Amino acid sequence: MHINKTQLNINHLKMICTIAQSSTVKQAAEILFITQPALTNRLREAERRLNTHLFVRNGRKLIITSAGKRLLHSAEKILQELERVEYDISLLVDGIEQVLRIGLPHYASFKWLPFVMRAFNKEYPNIELEIIADAAQEPMTMLFQGKIDIAMISSANKLLDLDSETYGTCCILQDELLACLSKKHKKSNQVNFDADEFKDEVYITNSTVPERSREYELFFKPYHVLPKKVLQVGFNEAIMELVKANMGMTIMPKRWLDSSINNKEIHTAKLGEAGLNIYWHLVYLKKDKINEPANLLTQVLKKNSLLI
Repeated sequence: MHINKTQLNINHLKMICTIAQSSTVKQAAEILFITQPALTNRLREAERRLNTHLFVRNGRKLIITSAGKRLLHSAEKILQELERVEYDISLLVDGIEQVLRIGLPHYASFKWLPFVMRAFNKEYPNIELEIIADAAQEPMTMLFQGKIDIAMISSANKLLDLDSETYGTCCILQDELLACLSKKHKKSNQVNFDADEFKDEVYITNSTVPERSREYELFFKPYHVLPKKVLQVGFNEAIMELVKANMGMTIMPKRWLDSSINNKEIHTAKLGEAGLNIYWHLVYLKKDKINEPANLLTQVLKKNSLLI
């Protein structure tokens, strides 16, 4: 790659991202702290260099073109990587030699985090742990893309079928998915629930996108069932407050329920007669700088498994 062959600079990339996220040219210019004429000139310059239109005007708005979408896709990645590089360099200045990025699912507890932090401060004081919030929905995808180093995931299987040369895995513990409903609910005397019994219920979840090895894939999908209404709430604690108020039902891991909430107002029940078990795993990229910290993380989590 020859750097001197590139036509655009960082200002052009910031410009296209800002315009794409703004409702008007005026708003984009204000975000970039430049005048509207300056923004227009910068856009024209980029289009001249690329010999194509990136946006077309529709009144006061700019509509992105196919070429613009292609550039936007790469611009977002480049700027995110630049932000991460600058952050990593700032840590080096402060004596931090490595950032270990961990991705967790929506339904993970954080009560184990202080124990992990203390262990790492003792064993690896030059490593900083970073919880990546964007990995909540698809931690394995983020791991595959190299955006995180370690993923905590749940699975219906005790053993994961992954490429052993690329990934290290460890099963930490067994868990169970439980139906959660208010003790005021008309079905609060039931000890188990079939998928069909959710058909007429409001189902409260932290993501309307089906997640791997969660209730949709393991419980609803096999029986071709969907609740009549799905309500998305971004925080587990908020979900449980709505459940307590008898505004819907949800499904949560037993470990999270035991460690995170007061069950006095919540009735829990098995999914199906036999219950629905899941297994918690740590999955990490096999790299020299990750293997040993991942082993320490595994040891601490196993020792404090009641807090997961």
